[in-house]
Amino acid sequence: MSVQEIEYPEFFDSLDEIAPPCAATSLIGHEPSMEQIFSAISGGHHALILDGERGIGKATAAFLTANAVLGDVSLTGAQTLYSCDSGSTTYRQIAQNVHPNMLYLTRPKKDDGKGFKTVITVDEVRRLQRFLGMTSSAGEKRVIIIDGLGDMNRNAANAVLKLLEEPPVNTLFLLVCHGLGGILPTIRSRCQVVRFQPLDDAQVRAVLDMAAGSILDADQLPQLTALSGGSVRYALLMALNGGLELKENLDAFLNADQFDTARAHKLADVAGARGSDTHNILLRHMMFEAIQQAAIQAANNGNIHRAAQIARFDEEFGERAHIADGFNLDRKQEFLIMANKVHSLLHTA
Repeated sequence: MSVQEIEYPEFFDSLDEIAPPCAATSLIGHEPSMEQIFSAISGGHHALILDGERGIGKATAAFLTANAVLGDVSLTGAQTLYSCDSGSTTYRQIAQNVHPNMLYLTRPKKDDGKGFKTVITVDEVRRLQRFLGMTSSAGEKRVIIIDGLGDMNRNAANAVLKLLEEPPVNTLFLLVCHGLGGILPTIRSRCQVVRFQPLDDAQVRAVLDMAAGSILDADQLPQLTALSGGSVRYALLMALNGGLELKENLDAFLNADQFDTARAHKLADVAGARGSDTHNILLRHMMFEAIQQAAIQAANNGNIHRAAQIARFDEEFGERAHIADGFNLDRKQEFLIMANKVHSLLHTA
């Protein structure tokens, strides 16, 4: 069975025509991080937090590490974590999420089967508890991947904490995290944090060519790479969902001296349309970038007070977005509120 013939499971963050991280057979970049993972495993650490921006390769690193730990591989150095044999039984079972000694926890499907939940619930952690309660052969290793750590609700996080406090023998926890800010300090204290940096442009371009070269417009690749911020996932979201045109329209709105109500409503219609989760994510991310660039520019100009003011708004923006998602607030109305605030912020001296 070739890699192309494997039927991958669907996850909440799956992208059309793009193989998920569990299907990866190699990793580009992240040499210091992989060295740290190898050293931690060699040193007997039972739990690692893989922390960094979204879409830069953390989940890919986790699955390749699982392949190495669970496969017939001699871990002689970090290089053994960088790739795996796509013809092996271990690889096929991990790629299909059916390996008997690996459990992958992420946002589950809704109870009605339509779409995915917005959090990892305690019910998912109970699956983990049952998995760990099963008897494994003497000396067999097990790997738990939780993606992402910040998606767990409070009850789920507390249940995972109890497992980390009394870790099962021969079990490795790989906890994918997109920012440590909201993570329980008690979970952080029981794990070794491995920091992943955004990829550089050459690495982003190499991953895009490898993962989606046949379906992307070659003429757009330079711009997608430049706008990616080191995140392959963000570049793919842009490419597959008209992101370049969306950014052009948002930039025109944000750069205009006067608040353009008609343009704001057109963008809000895109953000709030049924089934347009990705467009809402992209627009929100683009506004985050505009805020951050304004803060950097203010700091570079020596206006520390304004830079601090913008940074505080950046935190408010992130908190409001989190609340909007958690309570399923009207996305069109939320976009209009935040677009108004961001435009006002950018045009206030």
